[in-house]
Amino acid sequence: MLRKLVGSGAANGYLVDVGGFVAHRRAWHRHCLLAPYHHRMRIRRPTRGLRWYFDHNDGRLIHKWLHYFPIYQQYLEPYRGKKVTMLEIGVSHGGSLQMWRHHLGRRATIVGIDLAPRVLELATPDLHIHVGDQSDPVFLGQLAARYGGFDIVLDDGSHLPEHQIASITALWPHLAVGGVYIVEDLHTNYWSNYHGGRGSADTFMAWLYERIDDMHAFHSHDDDFQVNEWTRSIGAVHVFDSVAVLTKADRTAPVDRKTGRPSFDDVQGIELDRAVDEEHRKQIERLGRPVARIRRVCRDPRGAARRVATRFKRPS
Repeated sequence: MLRKLVGSGAANGYLVDVGGFVAHRRAWHRHCLLAPYHHRMRIRRPTRGLRWYFDHNDGRLIHKWLHYFPIYQQYLEPYRGKKVTMLEIGVSHGGSLQMWRHHLGRRATIVGIDLAPRVLELATPDLHIHVGDQSDPVFLGQLAARYGGFDIVLDDGSHLPEHQIASITALWPHLAVGGVYIVEDLHTNYWSNYHGGRGSADTFMAWLYERIDDMHAFHSHDDDFQVNEWTRSIGAVHVFDSVAVLTKADRTAPVDRKTGRPSFDDVQGIELDRAVDEEHRKQIERLGRPVARIRRVCRDPRGAARRVATRFKRPS
C-alpha cells in the first residue's frame, strides 16, 4: 500500500507500507490456490496478440501452424472487446477456446463442438462446449438457434473435405452479415487418406472454386450461370496456405459509372453518343461551368496552363 506523507522529506512524498502489501499479496495467493480452476483470475501480462498468447501459453494444450497467427490476428482483431459469438469446430484439449476467450474479451460468447464426449469436462461458465457431428445439419441448426447465430466460425474439426463442405453449407445462413468463416488445415484436401487429392472434384477447395464463380454471377451472360444465394452473400474469399477465409455481405448487383471528360471520340470502340449515359453527360456539363473551371485552375495551375497551350497548338 502507498501512504501519502504530508510535509515529509521522503522522495516523491510516499511511504511504502511493506507489511500491508505483503499481507494483501499473501491473501491473493491463497485465493488463487483455493478457488476452483475455472473461477481463478490468472495473473498474466496483457496480451500482445494471439502469437504472444500462444508462445506464453500456461493453459491447456494448443496445436497450431505458426503461419496461421497473422491470419487470425487480421480477421479476429476487429471483433476484440465486442459482444460477438464465436463457434470453433473441433475442441481437442480446449486450449484454443481459452485463447479465443482471452483475445476477444469477456463480452464474447465462445462455443466449441466436438465428437468426443470427453470434451464436456473442459466446459466452464464462459466456455460453452457441445458434443455433436459437424456434418449434421440438424445439430448445427439447433446450435445456431440456441446462440442466435454466429459472428465468427472457425472450422478446425475433422479436416475431411465432405465435413468441411457440410459444415459451411449448414452454418452459412446463420453467419451474421459482416462475419467471417475460417476453414483451416486445408492441406488435407490434397491427401488421399483424407479423401482428397490434387484436381479432385470432391474437395473443399474444389467447392470453393465454385463459390468464387458464384460471386461473379452478376456479370453472367449465360442462362445456366445465374445469381444465387452465394452470389448475394459472399463478400470476399481470401486464400492462404492451408487456410480459407470467407466474409459474409449483403450484396446487390454491382454498378459501374463513368466520370470525367473523354479524351477521344470513342470509349472502347463505342461512339461517345452511345458510350456516355445521361448521368455522365450531366457531370460533364457541370465540369464546364465557370466555378468548376476556376476550381481546376486553382488545384492544378500548371496543368491548366498546359491544356490552354495545347489548344492553341491544335491545327485549325
